[in-house]
Amino acid sequence: MILILISPRNAGLPFSAWLAEQAGRLLAVTADGTDIGDGFAETVTVADYTDDEAVLAAARDLARRHHPTSVLALAEVDVERAAVLRGELGLDGLDTAAAAAFRDKVLMKRYARGAGLSVPDFAPVGEVADIVVFMAGHPGRVVAKPRGGSGSTGVHLLDHPSQATGLADAVTAVPYEVEEFVDGALHHVDAFRVAGVPVVAVPSRYTSDGCLAHWTDTPFGSTTLALTDPLGARLVAETWRLIEALPSPPTVCAHAEFFVTASGEIVLCEVAARIGGGPIPTMLQHVLGIDPRQMWARVECGLPVALRSVRERAEAAPHAAFCGIPPQRGRVVRLPEAPVGAHDFTLNTHVGDDWSGQRYEQRKSADFLASWVVTDQDGAALRAKLRDTTAAVSAGFGWELEAVAGGVR
Repeated sequence: MILILISPRNAGLPFSAWLAEQAGRLLAVTADGTDIGDGFAETVTVADYTDDEAVLAAARDLARRHHPTSVLALAEVDVERAAVLRGELGLDGLDTAAAAAFRDKVLMKRYARGAGLSVPDFAPVGEVADIVVFMAGHPGRVVAKPRGGSGSTGVHLLDHPSQATGLADAVTAVPYEVEEFVDGALHHVDAFRVAGVPVVAVPSRYTSDGCLAHWTDTPFGSTTLALTDPLGARLVAETWRLIEALPSPPTVCAHAEFFVTASGEIVLCEVAARIGGGPIPTMLQHVLGIDPRQMWARVECGLPVALRSVRERAEAAPHAAFCGIPPQRGRVVRLPEAPVGAHDFTLNTHVGDDWSGQRYEQRKSADFLASWVVTDQDGAALRAKLRDTTAAVSAGFGWELEAVAGGVR
């Protein structure tokens, strides 16, 4: 039996098709009201999927009755939960020490710095005074963010210590860290290692301001770098160094993010023990020839995967890029059509969809209303396609914006 933790954000993934050999032997824990499709021997739901203890209690109940041989989790929220379950059940995979290192931004930077990787100066935060002290010793902009956060939620850019006073509730609610602001272009590398052997690592560069672009309602995405690109090769090498620096198991996947400064220095932003979110898996499928989530689900569950074919495909694949359109503060009144030259155009919204108020305030960086992929053998042609399709999709949306203090926006 295979026990799968299915975050509501991953509800649409076809686990039963991906793991067809295990038909009738799949178990699931998910949230009330979440449709995860057919093919599960038993599904247990919880009222609040953010409640760690509720999810773990449901999973333990299934495990006690069915004795699973693998625990599968693809979402960031489930990384540490799955590690706990593996430890309790004596199963292979990411353990609690590794899960903590990949989730806790302070711990991961300590491991990375100890191995000689470049990281921004940082400090744990328990109260506002910790930020003020850090800023006194680090003039200029700093970044405060949750130590275990994802999707750029809870991130704050501070230019003056007086701005820290507004974070009193946030930094006491969950563990935070503060670090130097790094002025550089943000890149990501999605890497896969099986039984200690690197399979493939795909380097990419985010467009615009990367994962913070949604703060200004700006479309953003990323473009892959050729494996022969000198910068791409350096980013891949740094990713393998990072994986070795952390207490990683022999079989692991990683989504690492790095800044590349104007002088060419590569500085760690953060890393997660999962595949990149949003449309990144769709983009990677054009490079790898298989949905990376399917590949990794099969690896984690001990099912065969043609890893050599994946590696060879990545070496010869065309450039790929994705773009996503984030919500604006208001209600959708018009939808775009699929742009010419796009692959995998996906709409995640409808006319009347309301993104005002708290829903807008709590949006994540990958909460795209539309996303798509473009490919081309030529990098310049790829970037042109990305610009043209982004302009077309952006113009196709219509919004009735919410009235807020200071005017409509």
